Amino acid sequence: MHGRNGSNMLAGKKIVITGAGHGIGRAAARLAAERGARPVLLGRDADALEEAALGIGGGAAGHAADVTDTAALAGTFEAIGPFDHLLTCAFESYHAPFAELDDGRVRDFVETKLWGQYNCVRAGLGTLSENGSVVLVSGFLNRKGEPGTVPFAIANAAVEGLARALAADLAPVRVNALSPGQIDTYGDRMDPDEHRRYRSNVAESLPVSRPGEPEDAAHAALFLMENTFVNGEVLDVDGGRR
Repeated sequence: MHGRNGSNMLAGKKIVITGAGHGIGRAAARLAAERGARPVLLGRDADALEEAALGIGGGAAGHAADVTDTAALAGTFEAIGPFDHLLTCAFESYHAPFAELDDGRVRDFVETKLWGQYNCVRAGLGTLSENGSVVLVSGFLNRKGEPGTVPFAIANAAVEGLARALAADLAPVRVNALSPGQIDTYGDRMDPDEHRRYRSNVAESLPVSRPGEPEDAAHAALFLMENTFVNGEVLDVDGGRR
């Protein structure tokens, strides 16, 4: 069937996922494996990738890769070989008031968040199936401004524009963008009390009364791979934050 029977659409497909050692990328790799796909995990942290791949099982494989290193990235995709879908989750975080921003750190952030995704598409283009897809990852902070988030606003807006342009440029390969809202990936980075306060504050701010989980965004990313009639779209997964 043409993308309507989602439970079988990814069976046997090879899916390359960057930023797969943690958060949304790791959740997407796990869900893809549950649907019979073969996830290939990319990230800078080789230990995290190995742990994730072992936990996922089912032929999941990890490759240490820096998405800002174009030469090394080309070699990584050559080693991976032909694949069916690409999901680009790798990025770093940088918050600060505009007047206090460090220009070098802003450039580094954009280098990873925007150019890292651009680099992955370029590196994988020669081995990506013409019936496949690319899912870029932006985020709600380019349309819902908040103090201290200028780097996110810059990069996310550019990623969404890139997705729309590539959808026309790379046809028949489909290209979409996933725009997550407040996804809770902080359980192992906050002390328990701080984490509870974070979840409570987010829950109070959203119509759905809870923060997003990595699995929420992962489910949406796989939908964009499965549905062959969705192209050039930005899919918001933000609990109604807009």
